[in-house]
Amino acid sequence: MYSRVYISILVLMLSVNITISQSIDKPIYELEKDFHSRYFNKIKDSYQGDTNINAVYYKLNLYITEDPDFLTGEVTINSVSSVNGLSNIFYDFSNNMTVDSIIYKGNSHPYTHANDVISLSFSGTFNVNDLISVIIYYHGVPVPTGFGSFIFGYHNGNEPSIWTLSEPYGCIDWYPCKNTPGDKVDSSDVWLKCSEELTAVSNGILREAVNNLDGTMTFKWHNSYPIANYLISLAISNYAQYNFNFYYSQTESMPVMNYIYPEDLNELIPQLDKTNQMLSVFTNAFGPYPFLSEKYGHAQFGRNAGMENQTISSMGAFNDDIIAHELGHQWFGNKITCFNWENIWLNEGFATYSQAVYHEAAEGEASYNNFIKNEMANAKTAVGSIYVIDVDNINEIFSGNRSYAKGCVVLHMLRGVVGYDEFFDILKTYLADTSFAYKNAVTKDFQNVAENVSGMDLEYFFREWIYGENFPVYNVSWITEEIKNNQFLASVTLIQNANLNPQFFTMPIQIEINMQRGDTLVTVFNDQQSQTFDIIVNSKPLNYKIDPNNLILKNVYGENITPVGFALLQNYPNPFNPSTTISFRLGRPSNVTITVYDILGNEVGQLMNGYLREGTYNTEFFSNGLASGTYFYYLSAMNTENTSLLYEATGKMILVK
Repeated sequence: MYSRVYISILVLMLSVNITISQSIDKPIYELEKDFHSRYFNKIKDSYQGDTNINAVYYKLNLYITEDPDFLTGEVTINSVSSVNGLSNIFYDFSNNMTVDSIIYKGNSHPYTHANDVISLSFSGTFNVNDLISVIIYYHGVPVPTGFGSFIFGYHNGNEPSIWTLSEPYGCIDWYPCKNTPGDKVDSSDVWLKCSEELTAVSNGILREAVNNLDGTMTFKWHNSYPIANYLISLAISNYAQYNFNFYYSQTESMPVMNYIYPEDLNELIPQLDKTNQMLSVFTNAFGPYPFLSEKYGHAQFGRNAGMENQTISSMGAFNDDIIAHELGHQWFGNKITCFNWENIWLNEGFATYSQAVYHEAAEGEASYNNFIKNEMANAKTAVGSIYVIDVDNINEIFSGNRSYAKGCVVLHMLRGVVGYDEFFDILKTYLADTSFAYKNAVTKDFQNVAENVSGMDLEYFFREWIYGENFPVYNVSWITEEIKNNQFLASVTLIQNANLNPQFFTMPIQIEINMQRGDTLVTVFNDQQSQTFDIIVNSKPLNYKIDPNNLILKNVYGENITPVGFALLQNYPNPFNPSTTISFRLGRPSNVTITVYDILGNEVGQLMNGYLREGTYNTEFFSNGLASGTYFYYLSAMNTENTSLLYEATGKMILVK
């Protein structure tokens, strides 16, 4: 069904703050609205660790050797009970490692270690907020999973390079913890003992580097901010250091500390120096760097990628995009962490969009547009919803085309919907909100902030773009006609290809109309699968473009086609004998009839009665059996549903025998 919307650019009042009622067969969306729903907790139990406790502190005291490769660990975990009457708890830890003992209240405590879980039972019970503090001693050679959870590697031939990349599930390969992004501890310590020829790097600030006088050093790193378990990291090598300060005010600064393989340092210094500019750009766009009392920095590691470990990104490449991406994560992913991996786009989509923000600030609007264009090309190949369904598959969680590219494009589209200033107000408000800052969030949380700041109902937007699949494919046609002196009607019809979820996409859409005297840009709200917009302009329309500023992930068919209006032309020849040609034009698909009448109004013939596409047509009229005289030919064009008349006209012709 077609819906017609009349718009005058002389007085154009368009509101995109419209509540959309559109069904969606995605029950998880409704479940996630209630953050604490019982069923949602069941869904997350598979990788949310022990939900009866909240971890509040980790201290990792590790001795790491590289000849032979070995890790000896002592990890203190402080947790509090989240229920009353608790007597059994568990922590996640790989069975590839050997637990030596567990200490509770100064005494050895019984435990079981099976199926990657350490289970402990207590004779007494804990109530809500009661502290449970245990020390776990263990040893072994971590078996890496995922993207390289713990690696004993080398660089420059035989120089040791030991590093971690724990996202998403790899923490348990090298230290016991509650293995979930949704339970951030309040603070952490990482003490790393290694060869005195090496430097060990971790989160936060280095409180002390102790020479043990036995050929080893112990580096004591302390993090005072809330941190997710997968962001706790280590990197150990024979690093060269390159440090500088980021001044966030005229008198206040924060160290930027870079730990680089010596053979690469000189070449990388120009790239590392760009970090200061990026910190300034992101401070302006997002708000203050989240960990100003500690540091930011880079630790080179052996994977050709980056990992946004809190305050110290592990880096295997140093181009502009990867530096900006990992830095952007310090706001999106570290300050606010996705509550679960289903919502990973809140980390990766936002960090990818941070790259676009940097390009725009450093290189201009054209660079931003080119970056978004490339991300759109990738996003069009994404399969499935941005909201990850299969979180057992790491490649599904970290789908480059979906979680990264399409997540980035969604933010670009949101900016187009709400406006530039409102968009960055949304980001700053989201990051400053104490409900999420240094805590966790799900998509609905971000949606609520976006709606509150913009004053718009964005339910339709998040339903279709985060929980739906694919993107709109618009088929466009248009007609134009003069309705009175120097005033023209341009009718633009949008028909979307059918989709499964959603059936079609609801979006505000810009339409640019090129006219004899200048161009104009109007915004329409497309909320039907087939919809026609009638736009009144004060110059003859010549051409048009849908979404000229590329604000929507889409495909468009039918652009740059010269508009065809309805017209009934004079027959030729006229006068005629024995036949003549009647020509006509159709501006859109129509049910067409052409009937011939004599001067008294009697029907003498019907030349056409049927469906035709838009275009120009010719039909022949033969005068068999008719006397000389004046005749009239009448054309009517109805819409395809035969519910309204699109066009009618009459012509006069003369038969001479």
